[in-house]
Amino acid sequence: MKYRQPHTLLLIILLAALFPAKAQQIAWSVDMTGFFDNREFGYSKAQSQTFFGTRLSPEIGIRIGHSTIMAGASWVQPIDGSTREAKVHPTVYYRYDTSKFRMSLGMFPRTQLIENVPAILQYDSLTYFRPNIAGALFQYIHAKGFAELYIDWRQVQTEVKREAFMAVFNGRWQPLPYLFAGGHLVMNHLARPRNSDSRYTVTDNLIASPYIGLDLTTYTPLDTLTLKVGYHISLDRLRNVGTWHHPQGILIDLLAEWRFLGLHNTFYKGSSQMPLYPQLGAQLNQGDPFYQSSTYNRTDIYAYIFRKSYLNCIASCNLHYTPGNLDFQQQLTLRFYIDDQAWKNRKGKQNRGYLKNIL
Repeated sequence: MKYRQPHTLLLIILLAALFPAKAQQIAWSVDMTGFFDNREFGYSKAQSQTFFGTRLSPEIGIRIGHSTIMAGASWVQPIDGSTREAKVHPTVYYRYDTSKFRMSLGMFPRTQLIENVPAILQYDSLTYFRPNIAGALFQYIHAKGFAELYIDWRQVQTEVKREAFMAVFNGRWQPLPYLFAGGHLVMNHLARPRNSDSRYTVTDNLIASPYIGLDLTTYTPLDTLTLKVGYHISLDRLRNVGTWHHPQGILIDLLAEWRFLGLHNTFYKGSSQMPLYPQLGAQLNQGDPFYQSSTYNRTDIYAYIFRKSYLNCIASCNLHYTPGNLDFQQQLTLRFYIDDQAWKNRKGKQNRGYLKNIL
């Protein structure tokens, strides 16, 4: 668990010396996450297991105008009284932030995404234990929607490890108060280890997942009511084989919230997704393995225990239906976040909104 970044600290000191004190600010943040996830699965392609741990992610840096350089770490610690399974992920990035355009470059928190990645693209357990994106993020914010593009370099090529990275585009446009459209485009790449033999091959995974939706919130007494209908298609191949697999199907997503209670239902019907998952697992496909079923329904019934601008605690009971199985999952996640700007304005009355959950 050794963690040293003298070059980053030297850079921060150098910036402090080059720019006058009035033009710069010390930036800091603390992000703490706790998670409990108990999975009791009968579906053969999803593993029953329990995750219980905490994650502490402090950062410090310098802000000059719209630019910020931050350095820190994420310490992920399972609740077992031992540090053998604990991991420390370095956090070092440049951030440019305005009202319409934002950019990050380096190893930065996944929570900077405008919208959390859906489970068909990012499994819950990967989010717990890999808090950072390593690469670049570009975001555009408009009054009627947003667009964001990021590149995540998950693994560097060595003699024994395969190079793995993905590029993800996510966008949403809401031309009318009740109508919106959007989707995800994904290019996922898994290369061979360096100097490897013919047992390995480069693997490609391309995904398009457009949707159209209705936002009926203003027409009901609920705090949130949205319905999305989408089409999910992926293209997968092993290059030494050359055959493209193209599983596709319909995704229907319903979200309803009233006060502290919520229901989120996702239904998939079509071809079995992730055809190479039995061979390559999460090295290639980062999504929920339940989507290997041609029919899958997930129902999350949840309650916010705390929901504030700096604190989010949510308890959820999740039902997973696949033909012949009805599986059960219990989740509890807590996230506490504060930074220098929130601390400075802590007595102000401006509405900063609710803190986003990690999932």
